[in-house]
Amino acid sequence: MSSDTDQGEQTVDGTNPSEGTADAPLAPYPPNLDPPWLHFRGLMTDLIGFGERALATRDVCRMRILGRGDQFVVGHPDHLKRALVTEREKFRKSQDFRIAFGEGLLTVEGAEWQRQREAMQPLFTRDSVLGYADGIVEQVQRRVDRWTDGQRLDLQREFTDLALDVLFATVLGRELDLDGDRRLRESAEHLHDWFQPTSYLLPEWMPTPARRRFKSAKRTLEAEAERLLDERAGDAPADPTDAEDLLSLLVGLREAGAVDSGMLTDERLRDQMVTIVFAGHDTTTTTLTFSCWALANHPEVRERFHAEIDALDGPPTVDDLDTLPVTERIVTETLRLYPPVYTLPRLTTESVVFDGYRVPEDELLGLAIRHVHRDPRFYDDPEQFRPSRWDGDLRSDLHDFAYAPFGGGPRICIGRQFALLEAKLTLATLGRQYELGWLGENDANGEPPVSPEMTLRMEPGQEFLVTER
Repeated sequence: MSSDTDQGEQTVDGTNPSEGTADAPLAPYPPNLDPPWLHFRGLMTDLIGFGERALATRDVCRMRILGRGDQFVVGHPDHLKRALVTEREKFRKSQDFRIAFGEGLLTVEGAEWQRQREAMQPLFTRDSVLGYADGIVEQVQRRVDRWTDGQRLDLQREFTDLALDVLFATVLGRELDLDGDRRLRESAEHLHDWFQPTSYLLPEWMPTPARRRFKSAKRTLEAEAERLLDERAGDAPADPTDAEDLLSLLVGLREAGAVDSGMLTDERLRDQMVTIVFAGHDTTTTTLTFSCWALANHPEVRERFHAEIDALDGPPTVDDLDTLPVTERIVTETLRLYPPVYTLPRLTTESVVFDGYRVPEDELLGLAIRHVHRDPRFYDDPEQFRPSRWDGDLRSDLHDFAYAPFGGGPRICIGRQFALLEAKLTLATLGRQYELGWLGENDANGEPPVSPEMTLRMEPGQEFLVTER
């Protein structure tokens, strides 16, 4: 197992990352793949499998993408740490994010990012997040109370609606109609379409049906943001720290003059809402769907899970969180095997060297998080769903970036604590009432059918059977 690598130290191959940049050879095309001019075909037909095979022979490689040129990929925790922490000034977000989400927290860089992060942080501290617990359980309960014994559910769709229920009610201060608000719900889903593989691998200027759906969805959510901002404008708290939702906080900061007013224009606040809707529901949707798949396919884990939550006196509360270690390990292991952000994209701001190979300036670099999570150098039986692996000291023994479902470094996901709390409380709430059986088909390796969009998702239309306990 490799130790952490600080700037100026040797990398996994024994080279200094700062030396010999100009003379280093380009990262090679993988020798076990088709010729570069056919890489596009492999990426379009099997994006995840193609990436796994590309990194099978070394921890850095490049692939040829039709219309975009070369894309580089790295797959070792040392490389992730360099890009996210020790040399993060050499890597930035790709332009696609700014095109999609404007000037929101997900896209901005440097001092602007720091100001936005500091402004939004009060609603995402540990104490603030724990304060959402009752609201999360309330939203989960009102949805799962509608489920019936013997019902067949597309859980990905159901959990998408559930995650939006929770996000709007707790963070945005607006409860969605369980049977309505379809346009908002569909728009939230279509925010993925900018990053559909069939579009993302094409030049940015090329119009596609997916990109048109994305633009329509973004307009819908911006209009909703405008409406919510109008509501908050005359009712912002005098002290912004008294705000109970994100938009009230940001409007309060603007009206109190507590931050640079240019950062909190209506346009910027609309961008923040679109960003929060995209990032705030998707991780939970993916985590819950794959957690339920894992429980359905691993009866011994399911038995321990039900025994744990059956010991609760009622619906889970903040006070119960420390009594749910099995549930927590299920979430942790699900995020290891099925991280929503399976590859984190960055652009190089200067030429850099990984393991003796050069990645030129202004090239797209993928940080292969899913690949690292399944690397046998860091995990025993890495392809197996084994929550018990987290019972002991594994977390403290791991390289910092061998487990990075939320990224890492200063730009680690601001909502990670909220997402983890929501996933844990949701599993405990629904597990008290129901058992979910998998009705889909796994692949030859026992894996569920996945759809690698901007985030990892289960293929649409996969059904689970609801059984009342």
